[in-house]
Amino acid sequence: MRTVNGKNRGIGQRWMWIRRQGLAVREALLTVVTIVVFALVAPVAYGQSGESGLWAAVAAAAVCLAGASVALAVGECFRSPERAVIGLGVSMAPRMGIPLGFALWVHLAGGVLAEAGFLYYLVVFYAVTLAVETSLWLPPGERSHDVTSDDSTPHDAANLH
Repeated sequence: MRTVNGKNRGIGQRWMWIRRQGLAVREALLTVVTIVVFALVAPVAYGQSGESGLWAAVAAAAVCLAGASVALAVGECFRSPERAVIGLGVSMAPRMGIPLGFALWVHLAGGVLAEAGFLYYLVVFYAVTLAVETSLWLPPGERSHDVTSDDSTPHDAANLH
């Protein structure tokens, strides 16, 4: 583990640091995660449907990334804990609307993307981008408080602040 000022800095603390960063850093991380997942999906897509499978996976990744990126940007206006529920509702429209609209279009139009399994790849990328975008969108809270004191005696729930 990496130490900072003599303290271990675990993955949870790094994730909290990322969540505190600006929109551009969080959008970049969302993009990097999508590219990494694409790198894992691409061999399967090519093996299943050849070049058209790769295009189907590219289209699914791009559509889901677009929806999650717009949702992250829209949700930025509602990032405080007091407005989190409103932000969740408002950012849900692009998060779901963009991929769902494109999926409907591909399904109804048929063609190469539909035959190559676009909808299957869409499900994979949607799940990944939803998880990453939602965790990046959450307000950057403080570190969680210990529920035990130094002597490992549990605190009363009413005394927690």
